[in-house]
Amino acid sequence: MKRASLVFRRSTFAIYLLLYPLPWLARGIPPWGGIAFITGVIVFLSLPLLPGKLSPAIEIRAFAYAAIGAALIPFQGYWGVFFISAAATCGAITRRPRSLTLLGAILAAYILIAWAVREEVIGGLITLIVAVGTFVTMRLSMDLHRQNEALSAAQNEIRALTLIAERERFARDLHDTLGHSLTLIALKSELAQRHLPHAPEMADKEIAEIGLKARQALAETRLAVTAMRVTGLAQELSAGVDALTKAGIRTEISGESELMPARSEGVLAMALRESLTNILRHAKAASCQIRFQNPPSGPAQLEVSDYHARDSASENVLSFREGNGISGIRARLAEIDGTLSILHRPDGTTLVITLGDAS
Repeated sequence: MKRASLVFRRSTFAIYLLLYPLPWLARGIPPWGGIAFITGVIVFLSLPLLPGKLSPAIEIRAFAYAAIGAALIPFQGYWGVFFISAAATCGAITRRPRSLTLLGAILAAYILIAWAVREEVIGGLITLIVAVGTFVTMRLSMDLHRQNEALSAAQNEIRALTLIAERERFARDLHDTLGHSLTLIALKSELAQRHLPHAPEMADKEIAEIGLKARQALAETRLAVTAMRVTGLAQELSAGVDALTKAGIRTEISGESELMPARSEGVLAMALRESLTNILRHAKAASCQIRFQNPPSGPAQLEVSDYHARDSASENVLSFREGNGISGIRARLAEIDGTLSILHRPDGTTLVITLGDAS
């Protein structure tokens, strides 16, 4: 791919070499002039394409282009175009002092040769100006190319680090989900086994709680696994409602997720996922309400509320806790001028996400 790109660039440079035979339109083609010009063009195009150790350094190529121009002086063409190409090649040298030194040497050689062959002053000045201009243009182009490569490398590193962070987050979530749930199931299994001979009704209660906790753990695990592949807000909503339903939590939805600002869909999807995971993990919720609001005037909002069962409303269970998940949502919202607030009620908790101004 790089070699094909190089061939294309050299072919583009070759177009400018067509300026060389323009004086022939007025003077006629000198003997052997056409053959000499074609030979010079072939050498010009071949130098950067030589393989491996045969490929000359860029400094040598610059001198070679100037030498081709000097060799074609007897054939009465515009030989200065090869010095212009040599100046452009100097601009591709990475080290600026070496680049400027080589440019100065080539331009000095051009001035001496032009004086020796009695080149027209106006034509010589135009060649010098164009040569310096192509040098500056090439220099800026190479600097931009290097900056783009550095930016691309940084983006690749960021993507790799993001992937690692996401994997670590998933591992933590899965550990928290299964670790807590399986520990509780193991403890209640031991209690049920102890109660079974003397208090069967207590054993039945423990077994019922084991079943409930197992279903909640399964729902949490499904939601965590789904989070690895679901990115859209509508898909996240569907997966979350399904997980809540399987955990025995009734869900009510108001508003339409499709009407929320598209620019904030990723943040809203992450916030919805985290809030529903918190409800499954921490709350003793009997129901959940999800509300989407995007009025014509004013900021768009996402509200997620859980409502505790009557027998647990007095236990002050917090479904939304300040932790890595909530902190991550706050950080993502801050990037788009959004805010997150948590409202605690006697019968549950409400998480309110307010998006910044779309303008």
